[in-house]
Amino acid sequence: MISVVIPAFNAGRFIRRTIDSILGQTYRDYEIIVVDDGSSDDTAELVKSYGAKVRYIYQENAGDGPARNTGIQAAKGEWIAFLDHDDEWLPEKLELQMELLSRNSDLLWCATNFYRQSGTRKAVAVNPTDVRKSLVNNDYFENFFTATYRNGCNFMSTTMIVHRELFEEVGFFDSCWLRGADVDMWCRIAYHFPRIGCLAEPLAVLHIEAQDAISTRLGLQAKRGEEARKLIAKHLELAGEHGQLDSFKPYAKQFLRKSLITSIYRGFKADSRMIVKQFPEFFPWYWRIFTYIFTMFPRVTSNILQGVAYVRYLLGLDRQISRRWIYSRAAKYEDK
Repeated sequence: MISVVIPAFNAGRFIRRTIDSILGQTYRDYEIIVVDDGSSDDTAELVKSYGAKVRYIYQENAGDGPARNTGIQAAKGEWIAFLDHDDEWLPEKLELQMELLSRNSDLLWCATNFYRQSGTRKAVAVNPTDVRKSLVNNDYFENFFTATYRNGCNFMSTTMIVHRELFEEVGFFDSCWLRGADVDMWCRIAYHFPRIGCLAEPLAVLHIEAQDAISTRLGLQAKRGEEARKLIAKHLELAGEHGQLDSFKPYAKQFLRKSLITSIYRGFKADSRMIVKQFPEFFPWYWRIFTYIFTMFPRVTSNILQGVAYVRYLLGLDRQISRRWIYSRAAKYEDK
C-alpha cells in the first residue's frame, strides 16, 4: 500500500482538486493522509467531507517539513508518496511508478517528470526525450546528484515515492529550513541510496500561481541565498563523511550558482557577495568580479533584469514557467 501524505495549510482553494486527483488514480491500493498544519480557513471542513476516503490529522502550525513527518509517522503503507496541497497528479502516476519499482526490486525511491502551470500556460519541466536519452534504456539513474547536475532532472516532492525504510535509515524532514527541507532530505537519502528511479513522462502538475502571503514571504526569504549557503555547507561535510564528495561537489556548484543568480536578480547585494565569498572553490575570480560589479547598484541591476525577463515573457520567448512574477510583485529590495 502507498500512503499519500498531503501537508495542508489554508488549502481551501485547492484541496479538492488535489484529493480528487488521487481518487482518480488507476492504482487503487493507497490511503490518503491530510495533515492540517494549523489552517484557519475551511480546509478541515472540506477534507472531512470526503469521509473515510481521507484521514484527517490536525496539528498546530509548524511548517511543511513537520507536517510531512506527522504524516509519515501515521502512515500504514510500505511506500510514502508526497503531494503538496495545491498540486495534482495525472491518473496513471502511481500505477506507472509502482510498475517501475516492481521491475527493479532494489530501488527504494522513484520520481517522475512534471508540468508547471500558471493560469492557462503549461510547460513540461524537462524535455521527456532528453530524460529518456539520459536514462539509456534504464528505469533509473545510478546517482541522484549526477542525474540532477548532469542530466537536468528536477526531483520535486510532489513526484516522489519513497520506501518507509529510507526514513528509518536517514530520519525525518528537518524543520530548520524555510524552503529547503525537501532538498536536504533527498541529499541525505542519496548518501545511502544513490540510485533513484525516474519516469520521463510528466505525471504531476505544479500549480505555481497558487500562493498565499506566508508561502510568498518564505519563498522570498529563501531567494536571498542564506538558506542555500547553510544547506550546502552542511552537506559538504555530510558528503565527505559518506564518501560522496566527488559526486556532490558539481551538484553543490550548480545549486549555489543558481542561488547567486537568483539573489542578484532579486537585488540582494550583501547576500550575493556572501555566496561567492563563502565558497571560493565554486566561483573563480571572474565570477567574484562580476558579482561585485552587478551588485554595486543592486536595485538598478534587479530592475533591468526583471524588465528584460518580463519582455521575454510577454513576447513568448521565455518558455519556462516559474514563480518569478509572483515573487516580483511582493519583493522588497534590501540594498545593503
